[in-house]
Amino acid sequence: MTRSTKDRSRDDGAVTLPTIFWIPVFFMILLASVELMVLNMRQVLLDRAVDVATRDLRLGNAEVPTHEALRNRICSVIAFVSGCRDNLSVEVFPVDTATWSLDNPDAPHCADFIADEAHEPVFDTSTGNRVMALRACLRLKPMSGIDPLAKALRLDGSGRFTLSTVTVFVNEPRNTGTAS
Repeated sequence: MTRSTKDRSRDDGAVTLPTIFWIPVFFMILLASVELMVLNMRQVLLDRAVDVATRDLRLGNAEVPTHEALRNRICSVIAFVSGCRDNLSVEVFPVDTATWSLDNPDAPHCADFIADEAHEPVFDTSTGNRVMALRACLRLKPMSGIDPLAKALRLDGSGRFTLSTVTVFVNEPRNTGTAS
């Protein structure tokens, strides 16, 4: 056997070509999985922070705070999210009990909040005994822009996507302190 025939019959390096093709696919799947895990963790943190911030409202122990106070309370509970106060919008509005719709026609939705930086969120504390909805929208940057999941997210002009949560509570009538 000549040397060239001997070299052709060797199978050293036969795995190299499939490995070169599959390693990038594997890393893309891995990166997308980590991105999805972080995105879900941020959503759970936002949901919990809104629940903690509105707990006293649900129990009827507190008046509806100002927009800034509620936003600061939500951001103080959220961990693992940087720039929360700059990227969080909170809207409080009454629920139409005739249709039970959570759409707020007087205010932009979270996607509109991204486009219009100058809008003031609706913060209707209303009178007692009304069903109120609180919508919180948090704009965040994806971990990376190269994985398929990050490319599938709807981003605004600054490269951020929106996480939102809605909670509902009854604005209980308050005791004014007058005894009868």
